[in-house]
Amino acid sequence: MKLYELIQKELKCWGLAGLIVLLTLSTTIQWSPARDQPRLVSNPNKVAATQLYQKVREARATWRDFPGFTADVRVQYNGKSTTGKLTADKDFKLNLTLKDNSLSEWSLPKLNSVIGHRKYRKQEPIPATFADDEVNHPLGRLVNIDGKSVSFRLRGDVMTEVHRRSDKSWFTISTLDVWRTKENEILPRDTSVIYRDPKSGSITGNRSNTFAFTRIGNFDLPSHMLTVETGEKFERNVGSITLSNHRLASPESLSQAQSR
Repeated sequence: MKLYELIQKELKCWGLAGLIVLLTLSTTIQWSPARDQPRLVSNPNKVAATQLYQKVREARATWRDFPGFTADVRVQYNGKSTTGKLTADKDFKLNLTLKDNSLSEWSLPKLNSVIGHRKYRKQEPIPATFADDEVNHPLGRLVNIDGKSVSFRLRGDVMTEVHRRSDKSWFTISTLDVWRTKENEILPRDTSVIYRDPKSGSITGNRSNTFAFTRIGNFDLPSHMLTVETGEKFERNVGSITLSNHRLASPESLSQAQSR
């Protein structure tokens, strides 16, 4: 298109005043090539914190293609003792039957916790940030999870501490030692949980745990748990759960066990 025709077209569209403004702006605006535009620079520390948190999450032992299992159970708690059966199905639902059912209230939540934490979930990366510059802490780097009221200490591929605080609760879980599976994945061995008053920060209780596992097929199943609990009023509770005669389940064996 000739220059004269172009000007005539712009005059019809913008009018003379508008065309003058456009021509003036075109001579004053500094146009930069795309390659010269500033680029967003990622925070190296944030990237490192996110990668470390992802590494630890992926190192946790989980049970893929879990068929379920059955086991004999012995529960001891504050001088009382009973036996029974445990059934865990492929969906990690538990059925605990004890001769003294009063001990189920203490033992079933513990079994649900140690078995439920083995459920496999795809670990999508979660943004994290180092909480400080301290790199020589005995329990590793302190990492905050973006948008969450929870922090972790991470050392290598082990989550050594969980710090969780809200208006209603405040507790810290410390993992003092771990088991490593045949696949070099992480299972808890010795843990300590400190409970605090969410307002004052005063310690209200402590729970110490030890865990043991036994290899059955491709799965490291729990075989023993020992717990010592203390409270702010000097109360003390001691209990243990021992599992034996583990058997990985088939659909037929699970249905038979659950019908008993």
